[in-house]
Amino acid sequence: MVLLIAGDLVRSLVPRGFDRRLKLLSFVLFMNDFGRTVVTVYLPLYYLELNASPLFIGIGITISSGVSALFQAVGGVLADTWGRKKSMALSMAARGVLLVMLSLSATLGPSFVTILILFTLSEATNGIFLTAANTMISDLVEEKRAAEGFGIYRVAINLGFTLGSLAGGLIVLYAVSIYIMTALVILNLAVTTVYLGETWSAGKRSPKLGNMLSVSRDRILLVFSIVSIGAGLLANQMGPTFALYTTQEVHISKQFLGYLYFLNGILVILFQYAFSRLGLRYRLTSLMAISVGVQSLSYLLVGFSQNLLLLQVVIVGLTIGEMLQAPSGTAFANRLAPYEKRGEYIGFYSWCWNSGQALSPMVGGLLLSIFATAEYLTWYVTFAIGGLCFAAYLAIGIVLRKSERPRSLAVGLGS
Repeated sequence: MVLLIAGDLVRSLVPRGFDRRLKLLSFVLFMNDFGRTVVTVYLPLYYLELNASPLFIGIGITISSGVSALFQAVGGVLADTWGRKKSMALSMAARGVLLVMLSLSATLGPSFVTILILFTLSEATNGIFLTAANTMISDLVEEKRAAEGFGIYRVAINLGFTLGSLAGGLIVLYAVSIYIMTALVILNLAVTTVYLGETWSAGKRSPKLGNMLSVSRDRILLVFSIVSIGAGLLANQMGPTFALYTTQEVHISKQFLGYLYFLNGILVILFQYAFSRLGLRYRLTSLMAISVGVQSLSYLLVGFSQNLLLLQVVIVGLTIGEMLQAPSGTAFANRLAPYEKRGEYIGFYSWCWNSGQALSPMVGGLLLSIFATAEYLTWYVTFAIGGLCFAAYLAIGIVLRKSERPRSLAVGLGS
């Protein structure tokens, strides 16, 4: 099995046989995440300059992340009613207006509250954009290759994240970062409007926001998404919790921490597509279980890490888990969905997954506070959360194979 996986990785480093529009959409996603990362990675430092306390900074980041997660579910409803391209274009237009206001505020007289409100609203529109883009990907690729398509999406946004992090660190005036993000959103709006064709027509259907919850009647989707809240919480412990622990307890430098995150980004760029192809051969639920299992074990190692080499091993393990999870989860939700409700299913799953990620900094900070005299215990709790998610994903796969779903769907989900 190991040799088969290795062979897949070697043969599939370069995507082949996809619609040309997927390449253009990947460019749009890259530019979107590059501009966003230039701003978001250093946003906590900007809030500090505006005299916000660490507590309010944490609350602010949780609010903006939570709103973005919620509007990913809204984006699913809009993508299924307005169409993918129209939802993307209108959300980018609204976001462009908000970012112009944010730029003016940052230039003329910034305040923590004003910046937080405008940034949160822009994140809401970005949530709509992301779900519409994900749903367009599901239209552009064959169902059995959906994980590959979402893998390409991950490569695009991680390339944007990696380069955006580097570029943001070189910019002295934070307002300039906001100008760059604003310009790239406007550029993406032009590219999408002129060159990116629509992939879905829903006729004269009107948006019904109640549909974002109605899909929860699908019990498999509901349970899968609830488990994914825990998995999202687990995955994002690599963010603030990992940074705080390793700099304060292991005493690594900020420069080495930056290198670890850079290593994560480079590994995803190089190998994400290859890992996404595993969805062609193995069960998606099994891949999800393996992903949280690998992440859990990697977090457990953090508690024993007292040298730089072991932390690099941890990052490699966390990245492998991330590369298995990211395309598999969205592909699973996509395969569960009736054709006319793909956006709603992907949006609901994304809402739950990203809600877990939004809660992660608060939960991680709480655990570090509770275990202030023995902070390594934080990683034991994290390991336990991952263990529960691991068992739950395996159970979902077993239940699905015994369910009365159509055979073609059950095979697709189980293989």
